[in-house]
Order: sequence, then structure tokens, then C-alpha cells
Amino acid sequence: MTAEERILEAGYEDVVIFSDYSYDDALIGVTTDNRAVYDYDKMVQHLIEHDKMTYDDAVDFINYNTVRACPYAGEQAPIILRSIDE
Repeated sequence: MTAEERILEAGYEDVVIFSDYSYDDALIGVTTDNRAVYDYDKMVQHLIEHDKMTYDDAVDFINYNTVRACPYAGEQAPIILRSIDE
């Protein structure tokens, strides 16, 4: 099931999700103000598994193309959660 399908099935509307790379496996929730929440490590794993990137390439790609772009998406931009547990 895609991230969009999961969000709609859960009853959420108007949630901004990543579209160029859906990171379907990395969607972990929605905030009370309808912002999608993604797990950073799962995003990296998604690119490794689905796009056959190396770990370093996946991290560089996400940091440059996704994390860096979030502030430009406005107040409803998805949140990328980075775990502090090792």
C-alpha cells in the first residue's frame, strides 16, 4: 500500500507527502496538524532497497534533495524524524 493510500485509509485529508520519492516504507505517522512524519533511517533504507543506492549515496541524496527542500514546502511540509538512539 502506498503512503497516500495509507493516509487516506486512516481518514486524513490534505496531508502533504513526498511525491518524487514516495518513501512509502518510511511513513510512520501524521501529526495533529496533518503533517506527514517520515523516519529518516527508513528513507535511507528505502533508497538502498528500491533504487539500489549505496548507504552514502542515499544519505547524500536525502540530505540534499529532501531535507534541504523541506523548509521551502511551507508550514505543511512533511517532518523527517531522526532517532537519537543508536
